[in-house]
This record gives sequence, C-alpha cells and structure tokens, in this order.
Amino acid sequence: MSKLLFFDIDGTLIECNLGIYSITDSTKQALDELKQNGHDVFLATGRCKCFITDGVMSYPFSGYVTCNGAYVEYNGQSVYKAIIPSEAIKATMKFCEEHNFNYYFESTDYIYVRDSSDKKHIEFCKTWGMKPETVIDKFDPDEIETYIGMIVVNQKEDIPMMVEALSPYFDVQRHQSDCSFDLTLRGVSKAVGISELVRKLNKDIKDTIAFGDGRNDIEMLEAVGLGIAMGNAVVEAKAVADYETARIEDDGIQKALKKFELI
Repeated sequence: MSKLLFFDIDGTLIECNLGIYSITDSTKQALDELKQNGHDVFLATGRCKCFITDGVMSYPFSGYVTCNGAYVEYNGQSVYKAIIPSEAIKATMKFCEEHNFNYYFESTDYIYVRDSSDKKHIEFCKTWGMKPETVIDKFDPDEIETYIGMIVVNQKEDIPMMVEALSPYFDVQRHQSDCSFDLTLRGVSKAVGISELVRKLNKDIKDTIAFGDGRNDIEMLEAVGLGIAMGNAVVEAKAVADYETARIEDDGIQKALKKFELI
C-alpha cells in the first residue's frame, strides 16, 4: 500500500544551527527510494514557499503543506489556504511598534516585515536563510494575503505579555529558540493542512506518515497514521509520536524508513 509521507524542514530535513542548510545526501537517497517504491513525499513546514532554503526547495517534492498548514499546494496548484485577517496583522504591527519587536507575515512569494534594515532582522535572515529579495517593509495590511506570522521578542520576560496580546488571533508556538515564535491562525495546524490534502487526493489518513521535531509538529504527529519524532525533537513532540528515531545529523530519517521497511 502506497503511503503519503510528510517531512518538516527545520530540525528534520535541515538544521540551520548546525550549518545544515540542504537535505543531506543520505536523506535524498532515502526520499528517492521512497518514490521509486511508489510512495509520495511532501513538505510540511511552518515556512512559506519563498522562505524555504534552496537546498530543500530544489528537491522534487510532490507537494507542500506550508505555513503550519495554512497554505497547501499539490502539483503547482493551491488546494487549501487560510488567510490571516487584516485586523490580526494590524494588531501585531501595533504591538510590535510599541515594544520594538520584529514581526514577519508570510505569503507564498513575499515576507512582510517591520524594518528590513533592522540589525536583528538582518541577522535573523542570515541565520535562517530568508532571501532579501522576498522581504517587503512598505505595505498596506489591508491589501496583502498572508497565511502565517512570526514574532521575535527581545527577552524571555517579554513572552507572557506577547502571548496575552496576540492569542485572541493566533496560536503562539515557540521555536527551538527562546525568543522567536510562529503566529499560526487559531484552529489551523499542519494536521489541518494534511487532512485537506488527503481529502483532495481521496486517500486515507491511516496511510500517512510524518517526521517532525518542533512544537508546531505536535498535531501532525498525533493525526497521521505513523508519527515519527526526530532524536533532536522537543519533549512535547516526542511524547505524542509513535516512534523516536535518531537525530538529524545521525541520519534519523533514513534509519526510521529502514526500520519500517519503507526503503
């Protein structure tokens, strides 16, 4: 029986903090073998398409569950999208101006930011592979279509007030970093995006497998037929996964696929 396999990016396919910006050779080989065996491979990421590093985007995936499930694409066509309302964008912009935090609102082609010349923003882009040509800091929040936000606070003490201010609009999900967070529309998750894609393809959720490591992978790992947490995953992701594999730098994806006899 063919499977649909979903792979998170950061901490699963790549690890920017370790200088791994491209899919490793062992993982590419495993993905190729999966496809040769009749399975379909997809990305399932918090990133939007234009924020996916070239070393990941260059691989021929069957489709993309991006923006934590808010934008789903198959064979080059959008099959599902959940658009952030302008009032949520405006509230975030106002809050960040008051507290000098950086925000990011992501579409498929552009990322809208507070100040593209800000030094912290420039460092953030360098660390995470955000392409300068995709960044726009002059825009009308009533005129843009975006599917996920991010916020970077200045210190841990800022977190409670940020969550209180933005939780009416978003599920606020902490990255592995202490001070950056996804702003995912309430009620949206990678699990929702995957379910929409499975329905579109007339498949069964029981025939899905997902690999992840972060807090934004929890719903996905719970929803799919087989949820696999990377060895470097946060404890919350490991707690809901069906299986824990090795770390990204120890060929965790390849080892798990061999364990379950998919390659």
